[in-house]
Amino acid sequence: MATSLITKKRIAKSFKKLLTEQAFEKISVRQIMEDAGIRRQTFYNHFLDKYELLEWIFQTELREQVTDNLEYISGYQLLQELLHYFSVNKSFYAQLFDIVDQNDFSSYFQTYCQQLVTKLVREYHSCPFHSEMEYHFFIHYHSQALANAIKHLLDLSEQDYQQQAQLLTQLIKTAIEN
Repeated sequence: MATSLITKKRIAKSFKKLLTEQAFEKISVRQIMEDAGIRRQTFYNHFLDKYELLEWIFQTELREQVTDNLEYISGYQLLQELLHYFSVNKSFYAQLFDIVDQNDFSSYFQTYCQQLVTKLVREYHSCPFHSEMEYHFFIHYHSQALANAIKHLLDLSEQDYQQQAQLLTQLIKTAIEN
């Protein structure tokens, strides 16, 4: 099992590297496996195609960043770590958001943002909601806003990214705590 995960991560690392260099549509399984230094058939032992690989990457990495940390750190610390993670992986995720084919990263990412916003609301929201509908609308609205703001940040220079990430954190804090 551990060997399988190591192999998958090695394939994913090569794919992420290639995705920063060229468009998703132009990357072939052959290129991924040559870059990884693994025979091509091994790819098919783990993934059906590059779309499944792509899905595995963002599900695995976002789970490690968000879901696995939900119970261990504060919502604001989790937000900071998520923003840092996206800063480090900007070029990869900028390309990922642009892919609108078989697998839609935006909808998966929205789910993770919803988990984060729900955590933030539970930890820091000071006023009770008037109804269940109001609560769900609040979560949905701020989840969409967070997902879209992070998508926007990926297109910025590093300096602008850091400045606007700080602003985003402050806006979320203000919206949730008031």
